[in-house]
Amino acid sequence: MTLLHELTRNGQVWTGHDWRRTRQQAQPSGHAALDTELPGGGWPLGAVTEILVHRPGQGELRLLLPALSELSRNDSRWQVWFNPPFQPYGPGLAQWGLALDRMLVCQTRGADDLLWSLEQCLNTGGSQAVVAWVEQLDKARMRRLQLAAEKGRIPVFLLRPARFESAPSVAALRLRLTSPGPERACVDILKRRAGWPVQDIELPLPLFGEGAGGHG
Repeated sequence: MTLLHELTRNGQVWTGHDWRRTRQQAQPSGHAALDTELPGGGWPLGAVTEILVHRPGQGELRLLLPALSELSRNDSRWQVWFNPPFQPYGPGLAQWGLALDRMLVCQTRGADDLLWSLEQCLNTGGSQAVVAWVEQLDKARMRRLQLAAEKGRIPVFLLRPARFESAPSVAALRLRLTSPGPERACVDILKRRAGWPVQDIELPLPLFGEGAGGHG
């Protein structure tokens, strides 16, 4: 077997016609139209997903909640949220299926404190998923986080302001989220492993008031 064939078989090299057959492990997002475009058919495990929004509460949490609730039901480890810009509404999250007794909400001070905390979550093996609202995160810190995510083998979601779209990023998956209506979202895939960018993936997002409660 040639080196090229071996690398292709292991998913380290891809060709344009077969990216959908990537072996990347993934957690289904709960949004069929999005999963169709994501390598592995969902949010990548052992990798960083970066979601860019113009302002908090554009639907970014509703985008993640189907997967987060599925993980919460099937994994007894902790789900950890860092620096949410709002007070999470416990009863609403419980209606979505999140186990509140296995959920931690943490506030950190500065990028170094956040990075250290994220690395601890990923290196100890005690977390099922990590969500962090973050602004400044340089390429070196992002690379450290990506390496820790690979070791932890869980999904890591970074929610960032859209003004950082032009900043360098080593995230495995990078999305831009806009909200054309209260129950709709439009997702642009800016970067994905083994695939090209994709624009204008329209998704229905149920309002919290109809199935849960809270913000985002």
